[in-house]
Amino acid sequence: MKKIIKWTNKYSNECGYVRKVSNKEKHFVNCTEAAGARKFRSEKEANGIIETLVSYGEANNNYFSVIDRE
Repeated sequence: MKKIIKWTNKYSNECGYVRKVSNKEKHFVNCTEAAGARKFRSEKEANGIIETLVSYGEANNNYFSVIDRE
């Protein structure tokens, strides 16, 4: 089963999904629907992207979790 990354804002509890990651601008582009989220082959691959997002400072305001693509 494919995996996707869900984000939740620590302060507003707004939720969404990671559509793509911009390595040049060091941030992620979100989407509101799971269908538009980037799909990963494994949880390990998705966790690698989360580590990248943490290094960009995106975890300062957001929680990230890997979930199954429905």
